[in-house]
Amino acid sequence: MIKAGQGLFSENIRLRWRGRHYLHGRPGRGSGIWSGHAGLAGVVCAVGLMAATGFAVPAGAMEPVEKYMDLPLEDLMTLQVVSVSRKRQQLGEVASAVFVITREDIHRSGVTTIPEALRMAPGIQVARIDANKWVIASRGFGSQFSNKLLVMIDGRTVYSPSYSGVYWDARDTVLEDIDRIEVIRGPGASVWGANAVNGVINIITRNASETRGGLMVAGAGNEEKAFATLRYGAALTDRVDGRLYLKFTSRDSSYAPLLGEDGGDDWQGLRTGFRIDGRSGAGDTWKLQGDLYSNDENQRINLWQDPADPASATYAPFYLARAIPDDIDASGGNLLGRWEHRFSGGGSASLQVYYDRTRRAEAFLTQTNDTLDIDFNHRFGMSGNQEIIWGLGYRYIRDDFDNTFMVSFLPDSRDVDLFSAFVQDEIELMPGALRLTLGSKFEHNDYTGFEIQPTARLSWLISRRSTAWGAVSRAVRTPSRLEDSALIISQIVPLPPPSGPAVLYVHGDNDFSAEKLIAWELGYRHQPCENFSLDLALFYNDYDDLQTFEQLGSGSLVADTRFGNGMRAHSYGLELSVDWWPLQWWRLQGNYSYLDISATLDASSRDLVGSPQMVSGSSPMNQFSIRSLMNLGEHVDFDLWVLMVDRLERPSYFWEDQVDGYVSVNARLAWRPWKNVELSLVGQNLADDRHLEYIGENLIVRTEVERSVYGMICLEF
Repeated sequence: MIKAGQGLFSENIRLRWRGRHYLHGRPGRGSGIWSGHAGLAGVVCAVGLMAATGFAVPAGAMEPVEKYMDLPLEDLMTLQVVSVSRKRQQLGEVASAVFVITREDIHRSGVTTIPEALRMAPGIQVARIDANKWVIASRGFGSQFSNKLLVMIDGRTVYSPSYSGVYWDARDTVLEDIDRIEVIRGPGASVWGANAVNGVINIITRNASETRGGLMVAGAGNEEKAFATLRYGAALTDRVDGRLYLKFTSRDSSYAPLLGEDGGDDWQGLRTGFRIDGRSGAGDTWKLQGDLYSNDENQRINLWQDPADPASATYAPFYLARAIPDDIDASGGNLLGRWEHRFSGGGSASLQVYYDRTRRAEAFLTQTNDTLDIDFNHRFGMSGNQEIIWGLGYRYIRDDFDNTFMVSFLPDSRDVDLFSAFVQDEIELMPGALRLTLGSKFEHNDYTGFEIQPTARLSWLISRRSTAWGAVSRAVRTPSRLEDSALIISQIVPLPPPSGPAVLYVHGDNDFSAEKLIAWELGYRHQPCENFSLDLALFYNDYDDLQTFEQLGSGSLVADTRFGNGMRAHSYGLELSVDWWPLQWWRLQGNYSYLDISATLDASSRDLVGSPQMVSGSSPMNQFSIRSLMNLGEHVDFDLWVLMVDRLERPSYFWEDQVDGYVSVNARLAWRPWKNVELSLVGQNLADDRHLEYIGENLIVRTEVERSVYGMICLEF
C-alpha cells in the first residue's frame, strides 16, 4: 500500500475494472477518464508501435490513494478540476473542452519545460522560435506575440501587461512540484476576465503536505547541458507543512541556418522558492508561497540603427544591423497568500492576494512591471437546485520602460487599474441529468472602459458513461500598453537624393478597441467499455475588431502605420482525444486537432502588412499526437511519443516564408535499480537532425530545433 509522501518512485497500483486488473499509475487528481488523454491513433498504429514502445510508471504518489484502489474505471470520472468555474467539478460533468496534463504525464513524457509539456494537449499550438522563446496558442492566432490565452500558476496570472502575452522562459518552475495542468480550450472570460479569449491554462502545484522529504533531480545532455533540482519538505506542525526548492538549468543554443552555425541563444536559469500550507480551525485552509528567479539568456537579433548616428553609416543604406549578439537579463519574484473557508452548511469563501514583479532587459527595450492583485470569491446554494458563485477583484499594474531608438513607450511609466466582478448561477434543470450555467464577468479597465463577457453552458449527463454539452460565450482581449502607446521602428527605407532615409514607425493608438469573440461550442464524452474513452469538442468562433496595422498619411506604400481594429475572422474546428488500454501493460493516448481560420479586412481598412494572411496562416490546420506507454517489467519503462504538425502558410507579418510540417519522435527509457532511485535516458526530436518550427518577426534571427539526448537521475531521501 502506498502512503502519502512515500515518494517519486512508488510501486504501481492495480485498478480493478469489473473483476479485471489493468496496470495503471496512481490516478492523481485530474487524471480521470475525462482528462482528455487519448489514443485514437493507437487503434490504427497499435501493431506497428508495439515493438517499439513502452509504458512508464507515473511519477510520484504524494497523496493518499487507498480510496482509489478498488474503484471501477467509470467512477474515476468523479475526479475534479477547478479552472472552469472556480470550484471543484467532476470532469465528466464539465460543460467545457478541458484537458488535464497530470504529474504522471509530465514525468513520463521526458519534457524539461512547461511549454514542451503543453504539446500533449489537443487544440494547443506549441512552436519553438529559438532556444528560449515559444509560440503557444489555443485554437489559432499563434504568433511571436500570442495574446489571446490566459495563463495562471496557482491562480496568479503570468501574462505580461506590456503585450498581453507570456514570456515562457520566466515560467521554468519545478516540474516535479506540478500536480496538474488544466487546459481549457475556448473562452474562459466569464470567470477569468479579459484575455481568456481562446483558452485558459492553469498550472496547479502540489500541496506542501504531499512533498515531505527530500528530492534531488540532476541530468545533462547535448542540448540540456545541465539541470538540477533540490527540494525538501517537512511537517512544520501538526497542521502546517512547508517546502523549499532550488533549481538550476543550462540549455544550449539552437541552430541558425542563415548563419550556418549556432544561434547564440543559449541560456542559464536559477530560481528558488517556498510554499507553506496550513489548516487553522474547522473549515479553514491557507497557503503562502513565493518564488525568485534570474535568467541569463542570449539571443541574436536584427536591430534598426539610427541614421542620425554617424556610427550607423556602416549599415547604410538600410541601417539594419543583422544577427547582433544580445544578452537578456530576466528576473523577478512573487509572493502569494490565499485563505479559504468552507461553511458547515455548504459553500465556501476565499480571499487571494499576490504581488508580482518582473524585469526584462534587452538591447531594444528594458521593461519592469509590478502587479498587485486582490481576488475574493463566495459560493453558496440557493433554492435547492441552484448554486451561486460570485466574486470581486482589483488589479493594480505599474510599468516602467527604458526606451531606445527602436522601441519606446509614451509615457515611459504608467499606472493601470482594473476593477472586476463576476457572477455565475448553476441551475439543475433535471436532477442528476441536465444543468444550465449562466454567468458573466464585468470589468472596467483604463483602456476601453467597461466590458461585459457573458456565457451560457448546458451539460446533459446522458448516462454514467456519456455526457453531451454546449456553450455560447462572449470574450474580449483588451488593449495592452503596446497597442495603446508604443512607438516601434518597423523599417528604414532609403529614398533618392536629396532625401535621407525614411524611418517608418508603428504607432500606438489610444483609440484601439478591444478585440471581440463570440464562440459556439459543442462537446461529447463517452466511455463505451472499461478500457476505452473518447472526448470530442467542436467549435465555431466569430471574431471582430481584430488588430491590424493601418496606414497613416497618403496612399504611398512608404508610410507609417498605427494599431487599428480593421479585421474580422471566423474559425471552426474539432479536437478529438482518446484513451485506450489494449493490454494490461500497454496504454495508448492520442489526439487529433483540426482548425480552419478565415480572415478579411473591413472595407475601410488600410492595412499594409497582410494581417488576414498572417492570421489565417500562422497556425497548423492539422495536428496529431500519439503516446504509447508500456511497462517492460517491474523496474523498466519505455515511452514513445510521436507528434505530427501541419505546415504554416505564413507565421510572420514581416516575412512571407512558409514553415514545412514536421514529425517529432521522442522516447524515454527508465530503470529503477533501487527503491526511490530512477535512472532515465530521453531522446527528443529523433526523426531528424533539426527542423524549423516557427519564423519570428524581423527582430529575431530564425533558428531550428535540434535533436536532443540527455540522461537524468532522480533520488528521493
